[in-house]
Amino acid sequence: MKKFVFSLQPVLNYKLTIEKQQKADLKKAQLALQELRAQEQRLLDAYAENERSLERALRENLNVATALSEHDAYFRFLRDALKEIRARIERAEQVVAEHQTRLIRTMREIKTYNKLRTEQYIEYQKEVQSEEEKEIGDLVSFNAVSEDIYS
Repeated sequence: MKKFVFSLQPVLNYKLTIEKQQKADLKKAQLALQELRAQEQRLLDAYAENERSLERALRENLNVATALSEHDAYFRFLRDALKEIRARIERAEQVVAEHQTRLIRTMREIKTYNKLRTEQYIEYQKEVQSEEEKEIGDLVSFNAVSEDIYS
C-alpha cells in the first residue's frame, strides 16, 4: 500500500521556515519599539524633574534669572530629544506593523496549504478505501469461484 505524500510539502516547509523567521523579526522590532518607548518615558521623567527643580529654585528665590536660563536650555534640549524619539517611535511602529502584515499573510498561506493537505489526505483515504474494497471484492469472488470449482 502506498504511503500518503502531500504534493506541496516542500512549499509548506518553506512557508513554515519563513513564518519562524518573520516571528523572530517581529519580536526584534517589538523589542526595539519597547526600548524607544522606555527612552521616551525617561525623557518625560527628566522633563518633569526639571519642572520640579525649576519650581524649587523659584520658591527659594535663588538667582531666578540663572535658574530660568539653565532650566530653559535643558527644557529645549528635552523637547528636541522628545521630538526625535517620537519620530523614531513612529518609524518603529510602522516597521512593527509591516512585520505583522507579512506574518499574517504567511500564516494565511500556511493555513491554506494545511487545508489543501487535509483535502489531499481525504482523497488519499478514499483511494485506499476503494482499493481495499476492490481487493475484498476480488477475494470474495475468488472464494465464490473456488467453492464452485471444488463443489
